[in-house]
Amino acid sequence: MQSIEGSKETIVEAGEGCVGVNGKCATTTFSGYEDENHRDQWAHENEPLSLLGSRAAVFGHEFANSLTVISSSLQFVERELEKRRVNDSALMAVIQSALGEINRLDLLLNEFRSPAAFQACELINTDLVKVVEEVLALQMLICRAGGIVVKFEFEDAVPLVRLDAAKIKQVVLNLCKNAVEAMPQGGCLTLKVCRSGRTVVLEISDNGIGMPENLNKFELFKTTKPGGSGIGLSIVQQIVLAHNSTITCASHAGHGTTFRIVFPIDDKVVES
Repeated sequence: MQSIEGSKETIVEAGEGCVGVNGKCATTTFSGYEDENHRDQWAHENEPLSLLGSRAAVFGHEFANSLTVISSSLQFVERELEKRRVNDSALMAVIQSALGEINRLDLLLNEFRSPAAFQACELINTDLVKVVEEVLALQMLICRAGGIVVKFEFEDAVPLVRLDAAKIKQVVLNLCKNAVEAMPQGGCLTLKVCRSGRTVVLEISDNGIGMPENLNKFELFKTTKPGGSGIGLSIVQQIVLAHNSTITCASHAGHGTTFRIVFPIDDKVVES
């Protein structure tokens, strides 16, 4: 057994009979547990984490199966509508948006299975207005059902922004979802896209219940919503920062909330 001075870690080197990667002996690390009883204690203490990992793996597998079934079903409906020559552009747009969301969830699931890829962004010059419109195509249905009026205001010829469309859709969806939940009695959800100097600004506002002023809105696991996880806004902030952009929040209890995201414009786009 080989100990490292000044550290609580003890490295236990495997014997001749052990097989690791490529047939080589593997090395196991325990934190301060040098005999068999302590190793059992270590295993017992870490059992909840092991169980959580197993459940997450099962969930990921079953979630992927469900996505495949839903996607196949929607594609079948789409083909049947085309066969029957049903000319309903609004219905077809909803189906396409739903298929797009399934594809986005599939990408997120792949990231979940590969932690190294989490929040990796592929930045491409993109029309932010179009990205927001694609999100709203589905949000409109939810908002109407909740008595919420949606307004989308944008300037003509807004410069392209370097972004990962799937990630920014995730941001907009999270913020719109929060806004809807903050207006249980109905209200107004307003989105704005405009140019400001060498930046493009996206604002998402609601006139809902608001949040306490002393609350760190982006702190992980911090939430004021019953049953909330406190994860959504932290993810939103991570994605925005990965775009070399900034996000701020102005909220007052009883007077609504506004999130403001500022994207830098690529110098080449400015020059053109």
